[in-house]
Amino acid sequence: MKRIHAAALAVIAFAIATPSLAEVVVKDTSWSMLPYREVRFNDLNLDTPQGIDRLNMRITSAVKTVCGQPDARIPREVAVTRTCRSESLERAFADRDSIMAARLAARDDPSRLAALTTSIAIAAR
Repeated sequence: MKRIHAAALAVIAFAIATPSLAEVVVKDTSWSMLPYREVRFNDLNLDTPQGIDRLNMRITSAVKTVCGQPDARIPREVAVTRTCRSESLERAFADRDSIMAARLAARDDPSRLAALTTSIAIAAR
């Protein structure tokens, strides 16, 4: 009888522990653990091509900083860095385009224009 109880307890303990082990699938990817840069543009006139070009240069520089410089002798590192830069630039330029669209929509309302964000977050993921 003791063996049956022990076996039943072992099965129950295993059944309870198994779902909790299966839940640890997603890795924590909080911003605090990622290389991160904030690109500010409140000093730029984004109504001019020069201001937009300057913002694009800042974004590109920040992406290079967060993704790092690969060792050219290690092909995998070069590929990972290239992917990081490509994906980070894509996200940053999408953010830039959203900001530009919001600025255009708020152009006639100074209070809405003043409330818009003045930076773009760049992070290597």
